[in-house]
Amino acid sequence: MKESNQNTVNRSSPKTLGDRKRFLTGIKPSGDVHIGNYFGAIKPCIDLSKDVQNEVILMCADWHGLTNRAEIMRPGQLSHPLIALLLALGYNIKENSIILQSDFPQIQENSWYLSCATAAGLLERSHAYKDAIANGKVPTASLLFYPSLMSSDIITFDSQFVPVGKDQAQHLEYASDMAKLFNNLVGVDVYIAPQGVIQETPTLIGTDGERKMSKSYNNILPVFATKKELEKCVKEIKTDSKGLNDPKDPNSCVIFQIFKSFASDDAIAYMKEKLEKGVGYGYGHAKKDFVDEHEKVFGSHRERYEYYCNNFNEVKKLLEPGYEKARSYADNVTKRARQAFGLKSYLN
Repeated sequence: MKESNQNTVNRSSPKTLGDRKRFLTGIKPSGDVHIGNYFGAIKPCIDLSKDVQNEVILMCADWHGLTNRAEIMRPGQLSHPLIALLLALGYNIKENSIILQSDFPQIQENSWYLSCATAAGLLERSHAYKDAIANGKVPTASLLFYPSLMSSDIITFDSQFVPVGKDQAQHLEYASDMAKLFNNLVGVDVYIAPQGVIQETPTLIGTDGERKMSKSYNNILPVFATKKELEKCVKEIKTDSKGLNDPKDPNSCVIFQIFKSFASDDAIAYMKEKLEKGVGYGYGHAKKDFVDEHEKVFGSHRERYEYYCNNFNEVKKLLEPGYEKARSYADNVTKRARQAFGLKSYLN
């Protein structure tokens, strides 16, 4: 049951919206970026950034990575390589923004305001929190407050739309509910209740052919693996016992299912036809074509990725225009929230 408040919103505050639809999406720096990440989150975000009708704020969510105490140092190590990868793969930084979550203290401030308007029971019903308890883990306070921080990521920038998978639908419900709870509490329409854009991207199976591709299962294919590294990983992709000249079903072939997540249309059609005919085309051939296509799609961007990884100041310069816009949005939203509470300031 949703929490509620009897106050009625009776006036609104000016928003920072322009002519373009504003999207907020985030990626947590938690390990080597693999093809599953690319297929499920990165490519859709890059495609979104290339639509001139959209304004996309892409957040590297390093604070969220700190909820895992076992790898608490990883977000700080992985944030810059993640941003370098996004730039190398063609994210449209000229018209949009990439920001680092921890560079915006306004997010933490608005997270606190949302928490003050939200009953503890709502946070305790979070799937992530309940799953941690059910699996015998000791949840940190940060995991309990995760929905509040995640909601603040969105509302702090007057975001209208958030692309999510079906398994993340609850996150958007929390963000919308908490924004409304705050607005009702103060009697002012301060925060925008975001809308979820459900992505129908299917889960990508890993090299073990059984579970989703995840570093936790050690079944990944890194986006920027070298050709030699990739060949070693691809050899581990499970196949059935069908011989060189046997027809093979692309729908049950793990090699093909991963391949079609990144390959060109022509390459996909070629492998599909070869597998179905089977004559003179075995799994070894498919794996070789896989490696060659991966090198064609990602290898051409590897040099640029390494350049960005090794040139922090160059990346910082590229991000500055987006940072300026995002900071303006965050300052505006935070000012509205403070005014709604009637908070005073002795600073200039």
